[in-house]
Amino acid sequence: MPRLKQGETSNGVMKKRTAITESILKKSELIAQIQSVEDIPKSLDMKSGKISQSSVHKWNDSNLGVIAYARNSAYSIHNEEPLALLLSSIDKANTRLTNGYSENDTNRTKNGEESKLKQENRELRVALAEVYRAYMQLIHEFREDKEIDERYRELLRKQAKALGKNKVWEA
Repeated sequence: MPRLKQGETSNGVMKKRTAITESILKKSELIAQIQSVEDIPKSLDMKSGKISQSSVHKWNDSNLGVIAYARNSAYSIHNEEPLALLLSSIDKANTRLTNGYSENDTNRTKNGEESKLKQENRELRVALAEVYRAYMQLIHEFREDKEIDERYRELLRKQAKALGKNKVWEA
């Protein structure tokens, strides 16, 4: 004989369902408190500077009292209101983060410092490459000159030996 009648749900499933709903509410509350990048909990993964739905659903932090759950669990009928609240919190937090980022960095981008630095970086890379090529060319020429000088000395020694001291002094 089955423990549950058809259509009934076990206590374990009900507890898990309630825990997911509570976690969705807790996550939306925590995300609503985010005002800047420093306020983002370390356990929440960011994707390209924004809070994504998938990372929020996967977010698990026992210290904060949030658990990870499947996306389908969040989109179930009994979680419609908490999910709407969560999605609203995510959108508002992303807006605040984007606006906060642009306000903090307005001076730098207005002055064009960032683009100037990038251009300067490119110029320095080119200059470094030119200096390295020149250095390698000097080393190569130095080695060639050294080898040529050594050959001349060797040739002079052989001629000096062949001609003798008196003939070399006359030449």
